[in-house]
Amino acid sequence: MRETFENIDELLTRILDDSADREDVRVFGEWIRLEGNKTYFEEFKKIWNLSSGIQCDDRAVEAGWQDYKRFMVSSRKKKTSFLLRDMWKYAAAIVILAVSVFWFLKPEQTDEGEVSVAEYVDIPMKNATGVTLFLADGKAVEVSDTGEKVIHEKEGEVQIRQEAGKGLVYESSDKQVVEEEVMNEVVVPGGERMSIVLSDGTKVWLNSESAIRYPARFGNERRVVTVKGNVYFEVEKDAKRPFIVVMKDMVTEVLGTSFEVNTYGDHDRVFMTLVEGSVRVRAGGNSVIARPDERITFDLMSKKMNSEAVDASREIVWKDGLLVVRNEPFSDVMRKLERWFGVSIKDQSTRGKDLLFSGVFERGNVVMALETVCANLNMNYMIDGKQVVLKD
Repeated sequence: MRETFENIDELLTRILDDSADREDVRVFGEWIRLEGNKTYFEEFKKIWNLSSGIQCDDRAVEAGWQDYKRFMVSSRKKKTSFLLRDMWKYAAAIVILAVSVFWFLKPEQTDEGEVSVAEYVDIPMKNATGVTLFLADGKAVEVSDTGEKVIHEKEGEVQIRQEAGKGLVYESSDKQVVEEEVMNEVVVPGGERMSIVLSDGTKVWLNSESAIRYPARFGNERRVVTVKGNVYFEVEKDAKRPFIVVMKDMVTEVLGTSFEVNTYGDHDRVFMTLVEGSVRVRAGGNSVIARPDERITFDLMSKKMNSEAVDASREIVWKDGLLVVRNEPFSDVMRKLERWFGVSIKDQSTRGKDLLFSGVFERGNVVMALETVCANLNMNYMIDGKQVVLKD
């Protein structure tokens, strides 16, 4: 098995970048014949391509990403490999250009009755230890991943059903919309994620350290939800009732589309990334219409918006259980791992400060991720409950 071979990931990298010697090829031949290793190698190749590899050829990277996306569509099996490589080794070969397109932003004109950030209602994380649904009467219901069950028989004239895998579905036999809005909240702490099917059929995915406030059943004129953190929407089309997502500093309005919002506030910025359809984004007194594969960024300090071209599908792989980092500072990677695994990481090392990293992690055992990080940087780590300390 893999653990009987030392530095197998380094060997596989040499095989893939054609720098392996005769002994490497011999060892690889023995390793690949062992049970399960061929599958590991195929997954390693996808991740190696995705994280640029030593050659960092743009066409190869894109081909690897497209292959990876096809794999995600055709198979929902759990991935078995982790990878994080210190990219300083390849810095001379790496040139990654982020093309920013600045829009001419018109001053925001707020029509009477239009939803604005002033309607934002903060959603306290409430020290939840697991994914928690808060009903209109204040009752807290823990959402587990152990099979289906009815959580609530009648909340705003709908039934709330829990699906396996921490999913909630709001169902109503009466399709007639109503005036009264009974509000629910879902809070997702660090290390968790979950999905919801709202009463109108809209699908929502919440990442770690995220929350959403929404009506158990939407009213006649509009569908308004409030969010914080990182949330992805696939909105059910309804031309008569626009779907509006209110964040603390930004409002996104759609009729039917797929998009992600991110209000973590890292580097004093919040985002909206459009996957498909069309949305209008308002923030800081400005308004812009976004197109697919565009990310709208609002700077919380300067109060300015800009738009940049992205591959939106790369931004939302977290909903399928993958954390992807690409050419990011060590401190940013550590913060993402904190959210992803629900831990606190204290970095007392001196080895990662000025390096950039790329890699892929699935949601699983934090020890495996730490082993990968520390092996690449020759660091040590200690774990005490949910506290992690990195040391030289």
